[in-house]
Amino acid sequence: MDSRLISIIVPIYNAEKYLEKSLHSIQNQTYKNLQIILVDDGSIDSSLILCQKCAVLDKRIEIIHQENGGVVSARKTGVSAAKGEMIAWVDADDWIEISWIESLVKIWMDTKADIIAAAHFHNIGKSETKIENKIAEGVYSAKDILPQMIYNGEFFEYGIQPHLYTKLIRREILLKTQMRVSNQIIAGDDAAVVYPSILEAEKICISRFCGYHYVQHAGSITKTGYSNEKLRVKVLIEYLSTIFAEKKLLSFMHSQLEAYEKYLLSLRQISVFDEYILVPFGGIAYGSRVVIYGAGVLGQKIYNYINDGGKVEICAWLDRNWENYRKNGLKVDTPERIIELDGKYDIVIIANITQKTAVSMKNYMKKLGVKEKKIRWFSEQFLHKI
Repeated sequence: MDSRLISIIVPIYNAEKYLEKSLHSIQNQTYKNLQIILVDDGSIDSSLILCQKCAVLDKRIEIIHQENGGVVSARKTGVSAAKGEMIAWVDADDWIEISWIESLVKIWMDTKADIIAAAHFHNIGKSETKIENKIAEGVYSAKDILPQMIYNGEFFEYGIQPHLYTKLIRREILLKTQMRVSNQIIAGDDAAVVYPSILEAEKICISRFCGYHYVQHAGSITKTGYSNEKLRVKVLIEYLSTIFAEKKLLSFMHSQLEAYEKYLLSLRQISVFDEYILVPFGGIAYGSRVVIYGAGVLGQKIYNYINDGGKVEICAWLDRNWENYRKNGLKVDTPERIIELDGKYDIVIIANITQKTAVSMKNYMKKLGVKEKKIRWFSEQFLHKI
């Protein structure tokens, strides 16, 4: 099995704090026949020096240094340099378990699939959640996957997760798909590669295997807020629409794209839906006192939106991982803080994008004494427009 060369591409930009752990997890893989391509995208910290130190001791490492052009540009550079029949990806601030590549290669050899779509762990502080594809484990054609590829019908859950880092993909496919993506695509840059790649594949294997650790470092989310997220999302949706139109699939995929766009905007710039305040949550009157439950991506976006707008008072921000968020400067408290408020709030906003998780969070708030009529998630009217 080790006779098959596998290329691993690591795009790097100012990742000195986490890079060594990431690179060591790659170097220590049980599968040894690797081409490890480190694309330093114009880092101004010590990332390049760390890469060079690792390369001295490991001849499998190839370093490419380029001017900063963004992650899409770095990935293109990596694909161009790749020699392996299959390509895997690791982000510079994540890490992989020791047998990750070996397990993916075994699945590939057993199935002869062009794409292996695996699961991953989402790590926040000491908390770890396994994230799987919602399409059942098995080997499929693109035609079989398309009806639930992006959106499985429950807001919001992917049929196949869009992340490149959970995939092993045939290099010939990436030469068509990754190389075509505009460097201007920032929102959904993974999806712009993964979903078109599925259309090019004869066989796709969906696996529950999990060995990749996506680490959500505190502060990494809040730095990604932009005032023009609506435009960024529009660029992605238009690109995917073009791809689907070329394959004569646009009408078939239209409803999934519409749901995906709504999801991305909810996550990245919730304010675009508002005529007043948070219309997707049923609308919140000016002067209301609100509690935000959830400090992940959506929670941070909602907190910043309300805090900057000044129309609504935030009387508490809660999350079960509150200690990790607070260590990094976010004003987050334990969910049990709701008891101390003694009902002196108008609304509790459930700040999570996935319905099953939101229901669980809602039930927990009820156990802590919150009246159901005060708990808000995405309104039925908002969801039924999907």
